[in-house]
Amino acid sequence: MELENTLVVTPEPIPLADAAGPRLFSLAGLVSDLEADSRKRYEAKRDGRPLGPVPCLPKLAAAYGGAFPEGVHIMLGGSGVGKTALALQLAAACGCPALYVSCEMTALELMRRLCARTSKTFLGKYKDGTLSPATVATHARQLAEDAPLLAIADATTAYASPTWIEEKARVIRGESAHLLLVIDSLHSWAGSAGLEASEYELVSAAANELRALAARLGCPVLAISEMNRASINRGQREDRLSAGAGSRKIEYGSESVISLEADSDEMDEPDGSKPITLTFAKNRHGAKGAGIKLLFHGALQNYREA
Repeated sequence: MELENTLVVTPEPIPLADAAGPRLFSLAGLVSDLEADSRKRYEAKRDGRPLGPVPCLPKLAAAYGGAFPEGVHIMLGGSGVGKTALALQLAAACGCPALYVSCEMTALELMRRLCARTSKTFLGKYKDGTLSPATVATHARQLAEDAPLLAIADATTAYASPTWIEEKARVIRGESAHLLLVIDSLHSWAGSAGLEASEYELVSAAANELRALAARLGCPVLAISEMNRASINRGQREDRLSAGAGSRKIEYGSESVISLEADSDEMDEPDGSKPITLTFAKNRHGAKGAGIKLLFHGALQNYREA
């Protein structure tokens, strides 16, 4: 039997029997979708509107083309480099609704850290009784005014399921065009599910869930990830793509991987800020390997560009 040597072009997406499966397109069927997406981007640029949550560090924003792209973004780093501080700062100042899911620190502890940054008051003073309740309340009210779009989910005592996160994220988002979801941290979130499985299986499943969440919500997801011991000991910035602990799916399924590393060969600033280098181990939306010099003040929980 001879086969017809013809190419059938379908102008619309080809329907599948399984509605829950992937969508299948011909190129012709994608023309209108690409045109609509381009119109959205063109009009946003023309009107000076961001295309997503905007990183408050200008060089980081530029590396992403101006805003966090939709999808999963991984933040790696050893202890003491301020991963939570940077994630909180990005969430509080991204210019759109943000949901910070904390699986390691309570909501009150995160509130103290946010207050320390915005009030420029050392974090320790919120813990040792130095500050009066009235002063702390004033700082907290000012923080709430400065970051009205940030919500914190305290998942330290109960598991935040993907369904729960999606429901709350949609409420927090409201009518906003953009949303930023932060998971702190991926490994703690995976472990809190209460499933009997290996670390590899738990972390791999959690990474898959985050990608699905990002797709359903149409938003970027910033996930803090633990580094594996070998990468911490190596201390080489050029080999960070497989540095996440537990599963290589963490990095290979993400839009970007950024690592934070203290510059031990550089002196601290006079104000106590420590030099930190942010490096892109992966970036589907810009240059890989680009290093951004930052300064982290731990007592004030503040990051700034050097």
